[in-house]
This record gives sequence, C-alpha cells and structure tokens, in this order.
Amino acid sequence: MIEYIIKLKRKTRNIFTDRWVWSMAWRDARHNFSRLLLFTASLVTGIAAVVALDSLNYTLQSDIDRNAKELIGADFVVNGDKKFSPELIKAFDTVGMQQASEADMASMVLFLNNNQSRLIRLVALSGPFPFYGQIETQPADAYKRMQTGGYAMLDETLASQFEVSSDDSLRLGNRVFKVAGIVKKIPGGGGIMTTFTPSVYIALSDLDSTGLVQYGSRVNYKQYFKATSEAQVSETEKTLGPIVKKYGHSYETVEGRKQGLGEGFMSIYRFFSLLGFVALILGCIGIASSVHIYAREKREEVAMLRCVGSSGWQAFNIYFIQIFVLGIAGSIIGSLIGIGIQQLIPVFLKGVIPFDVGFSLSLRSLFVGLLLGTVVSVLFSILPLVSVRFVPPLTVLRASSEASNKTRFSKTQFTVVVLIALFPIAFAAIQTKSIMTGLFFFLGLIAALGCLTLVASFLLYLVRKFFPSQAGFVLRHSLSSLFRPNNQTRVLLVTIGLGAFIISTLNIVEQSMLSQVEFTGQENQSNTILFDIQPGQREGVVKLMEDNKLKVNQVVPIITCRLSEVKGKAVGTMLNDTTDDIPNWSLSREYRVTYRDTLNKSEELIKGELQKKKEGKDSVWVTISEGMEENLKVTVGDSLVFDVQGIPVKARIAGIRKVDWPKDPPNFIFVFPTGVLENAPQIYVTATRIDDQQQANRFQQQLVMQYPNVSLIDLRLILSTVNQLFDKLGLVIRVLALFSIITGLVVLAGAVINSKFVRIKENVLLRTVGARTRQIMLITLIEYAWLGLFAALTGMILSMGGGWLLTKFFFEITFGFDWLELLVIASGVILLTVTIGWFNSREVINTPPLQILRKES
Repeated sequence: MIEYIIKLKRKTRNIFTDRWVWSMAWRDARHNFSRLLLFTASLVTGIAAVVALDSLNYTLQSDIDRNAKELIGADFVVNGDKKFSPELIKAFDTVGMQQASEADMASMVLFLNNNQSRLIRLVALSGPFPFYGQIETQPADAYKRMQTGGYAMLDETLASQFEVSSDDSLRLGNRVFKVAGIVKKIPGGGGIMTTFTPSVYIALSDLDSTGLVQYGSRVNYKQYFKATSEAQVSETEKTLGPIVKKYGHSYETVEGRKQGLGEGFMSIYRFFSLLGFVALILGCIGIASSVHIYAREKREEVAMLRCVGSSGWQAFNIYFIQIFVLGIAGSIIGSLIGIGIQQLIPVFLKGVIPFDVGFSLSLRSLFVGLLLGTVVSVLFSILPLVSVRFVPPLTVLRASSEASNKTRFSKTQFTVVVLIALFPIAFAAIQTKSIMTGLFFFLGLIAALGCLTLVASFLLYLVRKFFPSQAGFVLRHSLSSLFRPNNQTRVLLVTIGLGAFIISTLNIVEQSMLSQVEFTGQENQSNTILFDIQPGQREGVVKLMEDNKLKVNQVVPIITCRLSEVKGKAVGTMLNDTTDDIPNWSLSREYRVTYRDTLNKSEELIKGELQKKKEGKDSVWVTISEGMEENLKVTVGDSLVFDVQGIPVKARIAGIRKVDWPKDPPNFIFVFPTGVLENAPQIYVTATRIDDQQQANRFQQQLVMQYPNVSLIDLRLILSTVNQLFDKLGLVIRVLALFSIITGLVVLAGAVINSKFVRIKENVLLRTVGARTRQIMLITLIEYAWLGLFAALTGMILSMGGGWLLTKFFFEITFGFDWLELLVIASGVILLTVTIGWFNSREVINTPPLQILRKES
C-alpha cells in the first residue's frame, strides 16, 4: 500500500503546477457555487461540534488549574464525621500552619418574616476562612458581622425563594439569629449543591447554643490549613495523613481536588465529544453522498474534456481542487462557529459548575478543527470522485455507454476505504485516550448505522409492499417520489434518524432516571421523612402528626455503628493492605442500621434467611442489601463485628435483601433482629405523605417550634430539584444532539438541490399531463412529511431498544418513557424536514415548463 501511495503522489504531483486544471476548477465552481457550498455545510456542522467541545474542555481544565485553591479554600483539609479528638487537635497544632474550622449538618430553618420553613445545610465557621478566594456577600460586611455572633448569612437562592432580606430574623433550633446578609459566592460551595441543599452560615461559637447537636445528629467537621509552600503541604500530608486515617477521617489537597474535578469533567467531555463526533461522521456521509451525485452529473462534462485530450487524472483533479479548497474554507468557518458555541455552553451549565468559566481561545482546538476538516473533506470525497477518471469519451455520443461502462474497483478506492475505516477508530481513540475504547466506539457506530439502515430499508420495503395503489393521485405520487433516482432516501433516513435516535434515547434515559425518584405519583407512598427524633420525642412527634391528620407510615429506630472486623480480619489492617480490592469507603464508613424481624414493603429476600437471633455462640444473624455484599466481598454465613458506640457486636450474615431504595423510605444496608440493639443509643425516623402544600407548611412550622432538632425532608422538593438539574444538563445534551439532526437536514437540502434538474423535468411532465401547481405543491410537502415521518420512526424504534439496553445494563434502573415527549420529538423532526425540503424546493415548483423545454430543444 505504501508503494501505491507513492505512485498516487507521482500521478497527482502536477495538480499544483497545472494551470489549466486550476483554471477549469475555478470556471466550473463559479457556476456551481451554491451546490458546492452545501457540501461544506455538512462539514461545518460536524467541525463546529468537535471544536466547541474540545475548546470547552481546554477552558475547563485551565479554569480548574487556576481556581483549584479557591475551590477548596485552603492548601490542606481534614474531613471527619465526628469531632476531632484532643490528640488529633494536638497533632494539628504541631504542623505550624494557619488553621480555620467548620462544622456542617442538616437542619430546619424557620423564617420569622413569613413563618415558612425548609431543610437546609447549616454551616458553622471559625477562623480566617477562606485562605484563598473571597466570600462575596451582600452587604459586603455581612461575613464580619456573622463572626461576631448572633448573626446568620444564607445562600442567595434561599433568600430569593423565601423573600428574606438583611435584618430579618430566622430561627435555628432554640436560637433566633438576625440575617446579616446573603452569600453570592463562597470557596468550596456553589454549583448544583446549593439547589439541593442551600446553606445557612453562622459562627462556630454559636452552634452549641442552638441545641441542634444531639446524639445521632450527623455533623461533618473540617479543619482547614494554609501552607507557606508546596513542600510544607507535602510534609503535612506525610505527617498528618497516617494519623488522620488512624482516627477514621480523611484529608484532601489542592492537587487531589484538581485531579477529581479534572477526571469528572473529562468523563463529561468524552461523552459530549463523541456526540460531536457522530455529527462529524454524519457530515462525512453527507459529503460523500453529495459528491457522488455531483460526480454523476458531471459525467457528460468529463466526457467532453476527455474528447479534447484531458486525462482521467486531470478531470479528477479539477473537481478534487474544488472540494479541497471548500473543505479548508468549511473547516475555518466550522472552527470559528465552534469557538462561538463554546462561549454559550457554560451559560447553560451555570449553577452546575462550581466556578465561573472564563473565555479562553484554544489555538490547539482551532488547529484540530482545520486539520480534521481538511482530512475528512479529502477522505470522504475521493471515493465518489474517483469514478470520473473512468468516464469514456463515448458518453458524449451515446448515453447508453454509461450503463455499459462498469467502473472497476481500483487501487485508489481500496486505499481510501482502508483510510476511511481507520479514521474513526484513530479519532475516537485520541478523544478517549484508549485504543480499545476507540475500537468499540467504531464498532458501535457501525452497528448503529447498520441498524438505522436496516430499519430505513424495512420501512421503504413496507411502503413498496403495501403501496396504496387505490389512493388519490397526490398521495400516490408523494410516496413514489421516495424512490426517484438520486433522491438519497436511505441516506437521509439514516442521517436525520440518527439525530432523532440520539435525542429520543437521551429522553428515555432521563425519564427512566426521574421515575426512580418519583415519590409523588404513587398513592400510599411516603413523600415526607422526619429524622433525628430523640427517644423522648418519639411519642410527641407521632401525636403531632396525628393532630395534623397525617398518616404515620412507619417509625423506625436507627443506630449508628462501624465495622471493626470482616471475616475475622481487622478493618484497620484491611485499610492498610494495598492488595485488598475491597473499597476503603465500605470499610471506614459509618453505617446506620435498624432492627426488626420482618421485611419492609420495599424489600425482597433473594438469598438465605431473614435476620434472626439464635441460641448459642453465633446468636446474631443479620441481613445485608444486594450489592453491598459484593463491595465487602462477603456472602451468607460470613462473620462481621460491628462497633456500636464502643461495644463490639459479633454477627453473621443470614441473608441478602433486594432493596427498592426509593420505595417506602427509609431503607437500610444492614438490618438486625430484635432483642439485640434495643438498649443501644438510638434515634428514630418516621415517614408520612402530605399532598397539600398549605398543610405541609403548617405542619413544618409546628414541628420547628416544638421539636427544633428534628429535620424534615420534603421529597417533592427533591423531585423538583432533580427535574431542574435534568433540564439544565438535558438542554446541553439536546443542543449537541441537535447537531446530528442539523447535519441530516443539510444533507437533505443538498439532496434537493443536487436533484433539482431531475425534479424540474418531473414537474414539467406532471404539468403536461394536467397537474396543477397546487397539486405539485402538495406532492412536495407530503413527500417531505413522509421522509420526516420515516426518519422519526427510524429514530424512535431504535431509541426504544437503545434506551432499554442503557437503563437495564448500564444505569441498572427501571426502563420508562413518556409517549407524549417522544411524539413531540417526532413532530419536531417532521416539521424541520418539511420546512427545509419546502424551502429548497420552491425554485423547482416555480420554474416555468417552457424554460425547461427550450433547454431540452
């Protein structure tokens, strides 16, 4: 193949020095500029998508590097879910670094200006936090006032939602705070989490006075450190790291945060870039199909050139120059459009990304766009253009020579086919930084295009098989137009259908995910959870619920504990064992367990027996939730030792439960039998259902006033927040998937214009036999309506299969979809197809028959 490429270069070496070829290329291009421009339009959409996403990734990585310290607010952070011991605090003091402290917990807040309440994240701060970045507040001195005590600040979204302003008051637990101001930006905060759990900020010295920190309250503690150099950070990590882990805590550094954010955004970028790459591949298909028709229509002109002495390669070079130059022009335009689009994507992601994305012009992205556009325009146009080399001069004299002349499969075509096959593999491998991923993506792309082609061909087969021969003239002719020469029906169904397939599949996945958190749609299911109920408050909270005519679905005891041994091995030893593949989080985490002798409505015993207490040495037998036994590498009969508030409790696994987590909350990983943990320190959780918002507000006010430490989760609010998150991310994904549909519509426009002369001659014949302009107009509109319908059906049929596979095997959630939304997507595809087809067919319909007859004569 290398030798052949060298020969090919020799044959085409005169392309840059042959002035006649360049002159002919320019003369021909002037008369076909509008058609050639459509070739580049297919390229522009794909290049714009790839450059936009590549540039966005470059900008995000630059902003992460630049804002890393501001995102964490310090150089070194120690995290814990319990108070730091005096010994650990002494170790903190030995490192000689400036420190600040934070404690945060879930709590209820009551706004006294309107008597409304909400679950919030209470953040208590002390010391000169943040060490990097600024807390932006309104007014500017709000943070200083808060540190003096008796004042609180709240997130801007929370203040806006409940119409709270400075000098209003709010109640946290047993204490009333004056509002010092609102927080617009804070290091380590912001992003989508402020939507899920907006924060209220107070001084750490005021936390105990609220009375919120009681037994069972889940409080997270942080200690911030500021270093004088990178060497001091490394030394601190070596010194404090082992001690922090010894006490069951964790730590974080700036480099760790950068790496975590970078990996997270890289996963998103890879997914988005593959969507852009799909648009590019569709553009390539559009280029190849358009050039194919263009080359076929140039056969007579090529035959004329051959008659006056032109060689096959010279004829090829004339049209290759046109495509090459316009490919470069399309690459430049697409790259510039991509840079512009890159500036819009962060607008859609505002509130999801925990920092502001600035403008960064990536020269690398521009270069990638130019190179990529040039490569694909050359690769995907050579294959259809090669046929002009073999056009015989006799074509001028006998049209039948075209049919008799069968172009052989040349070495040039073979070389190009190999390069075209290698191109998507190489590009996908570069994008994902994995050859295997690139190969699998290529195979998946081939499979998807193959399935789309099969479905499209099957739909066309059904039309031919069950052709409505008894229908009216307009309907019959609009259907038969799908099979006219040069109509590219299959290519259009594949390109437009792939865009519809992507958007529909994403919609199905979104609906399936939302259905997992849909608590409000089922009667008799809880949508409100009360937790952190102390034993002495249990009867009072239940009575308050009954007084408000609320059904008490369940009252569940909760005990906090940790694992100290797994299958006879100490957890501390397992955490230090690097050869052990058990995740550290599953060993070091705090577990919240309960006790009962029955299954909950959301549970199903799939292996072993129910939890029970036996006689003898191994008396305590517990059940574990499905999935966690894989993480801990345990099964029925294995031994565990739980540390329950300092007391070891030996247990064995009796069975494995399948848990439908969203159903009938709360649910648990471990469930103990009765008669074991009744005397252990515990709190209670209860659940109910509230459908009326006024009733919910009234109950929350009474709960906060009588039991300020009890927190309430309104699952309807969480569902609303999840919907908002999906709306933001879904909008970005749909915009990117829209590139595929736009590319398909560009191919449609090119097909309409490329086959314009054939369509004009058809219209002349129709008018000759008596067809009116109105009938021809209806035929055209109905034809594109059929095309849009079949493309939408192609996408919908495959999206049902693709969505089911993704939800079943990748996300492992229940498959679900919304017929109404899928119909809206299908209607949009049909409308766009009809609009583009009609817009490009107006000249065909309005051309007078006499004009064509004169040309023919």
